[in-house]
Amino acid sequence: MSPTPVPGPFVHGVASGDPTTSAVMLWTRVSGTGGDAADVDWAVSRDEAFTDLVTSGTARAEAEHDFCVHVDVDGLEPDTTYYYGFRTAGSDSAVARTRTLPATTEHLTFAMVSCAKFNAGFFNAYSRIAARDDVQFLLHLGDYIYEASNTPPASQTPGADIGRPFDPLHECVTLDDYRTRFAQYHADPDVQAMHLRHPIIPTLDDHCFADGAWRDSAAEHKPEFGPWSERKAHAFRAREEWLPVRRPDPADPSRVFRSVEVGALAELFLIDTRTRRDEPVAGEAMLEPGRTALGPEQKEWLLGAMDHSTARWRLLANPSVMSQTWNPALPLEVRHPLKKVKLVADDELGPDWDQWDGYPVERDGLLEHFAGYDNLVVLSGDVHVSLAIELHRDPFDATDQPISVEFVTPSLTSQNLDDKMGWPRRTQSIPLEEQIIEFMPHWQWCDLDSHGYTVIDVTPERLRAEFWHVDTVLERTDGESLGAAFTVAHGARVPVRAG
Repeated sequence: MSPTPVPGPFVHGVASGDPTTSAVMLWTRVSGTGGDAADVDWAVSRDEAFTDLVTSGTARAEAEHDFCVHVDVDGLEPDTTYYYGFRTAGSDSAVARTRTLPATTEHLTFAMVSCAKFNAGFFNAYSRIAARDDVQFLLHLGDYIYEASNTPPASQTPGADIGRPFDPLHECVTLDDYRTRFAQYHADPDVQAMHLRHPIIPTLDDHCFADGAWRDSAAEHKPEFGPWSERKAHAFRAREEWLPVRRPDPADPSRVFRSVEVGALAELFLIDTRTRRDEPVAGEAMLEPGRTALGPEQKEWLLGAMDHSTARWRLLANPSVMSQTWNPALPLEVRHPLKKVKLVADDELGPDWDQWDGYPVERDGLLEHFAGYDNLVVLSGDVHVSLAIELHRDPFDATDQPISVEFVTPSLTSQNLDDKMGWPRRTQSIPLEEQIIEFMPHWQWCDLDSHGYTVIDVTPERLRAEFWHVDTVLERTDGESLGAAFTVAHGARVPVRAG
């Protein structure tokens, strides 16, 4: 199970992230300094006992940055496991493990997660990922935190009655609010266990800011909260303070989009489909030309970077579902369950406009561009369920050829269908899933109930996606099972169910 959090100044653990072939960002936070700053020694070694020291130094934990410490360690060897730790005022942090990316490789394995709602459940999936030695890093597709109130509005789902209330209890708005919420997450033993074992490569989703976030506001941003620009800046600042990340553009604290090369085998393209997008709208307004989920700068970067990629696989880390999730022929009895998991609109008469379905013109243009690639796989999150999909421009046209494959990872804890409907897991959802698949020919498989994570395993010949589901999130447990596995042969553009 999870380690006991280290007492003393390192109660929020340690973490690493944004690895390259020669560098990795190390992170910790110092508590109880008794002043405005404290010196923090750090060291990196090839062994846990620190007998084979690689490099070391001293950093400053300052009140201005909420006493968070970032050390960008460079000069490391590719594809190498390192151990690191911190010391201040005579106290040592836990010893953690990290790993640089390979310069050349024919095998890559990483875990993929999304949607960690603290008051909805225990982070058992983080604990299971921590126990894996085959994972080289964790791709986090967003909603690392939830900003929500512990007593949310009717548009949001209340937490579970398991003794895990949010801190603060109210919705996060100020810089102190977001810092306090991050602190709550980092004090969780399963979060600490995951960070102790694996570097993280994150993008973001709306709950890192506010529910339904877009460029100039959010669905749940109220006038009494003050200017959206200030709230968004607070959220970006707390995120940068509390996660082991480096800015893709040092001059732009709001830029998250970037690519990560893993030898010649794969290139990850991480995008932001929330903070640069136009306001989500319903109905015919969705069809207006020029509406964008990416924003002009990010879109130009993405298409250019993908075109210039020479990797064997292009992997798009996409926080919101790209595929169509609506068919007008859907029977009434399945529209309500799909609404519950944000795959159709609240009126059950059209698509959910918060996903890529709300930006169909831009999506069509992207898919037309993606059709020129024979090695693209889209990795998505946000909707709390597990999906394996063929990506089409028009999935309801039998002559339309698949463009790519999309795998949607389940939520870590955020409520899915059984949680929201109040029935036991893998009971009443199963016949609904079978009926949905009948009317969504591009959906090859779905599980609308289970929480967990996805493992992506890549070789030059194929990509394999394994959906690992934990037994429950309502109590701490080690139980998990393989829900399904799919492979994509290089150039095939279709997922094949695997053993």
